[in-house]
Amino acid sequence: MVNTNKIVGQNVKKYIEGKGIKHSWVMERTGIKKTAYYNFLKGEGNVEEYVAKINKLFRINDPFFFYKADMELNGKTFGRSRSDSFMNYVALSFHGAEDEEFKKGMHLFSEFVELIDVLKSVTNSEHPRG
Repeated sequence: MVNTNKIVGQNVKKYIEGKGIKHSWVMERTGIKKTAYYNFLKGEGNVEEYVAKINKLFRINDPFFFYKADMELNGKTFGRSRSDSFMNYVALSFHGAEDEEFKKGMHLFSEFVELIDVLKSVTNSEHPRG
């Protein structure tokens, strides 16, 4: 017999790791204690409550998203541009109201960070360490 809670825990773990997010970040944002969180990933504890918290954190509308035995996480699930990923990360971390000014400011900040990355790689290629 298949243990649904275990499948849910495995799917949540795959999803979080697939997004490249640290488990400690998820625990902090959901308020799930460390022991309970890792038990949840093994399919133990109050799975329904923790799935609801995970769904809320990642803005997943389908309450059965993690309950699929054959769940596939593909490019469509994670396929976003770098700036979209950055904006989603900020939105998940920001607990205030998002208005247009905030979005424009975060977009500008994202472009600034990308510019720094480009300048850093150009500088490193001109002055390689050796």
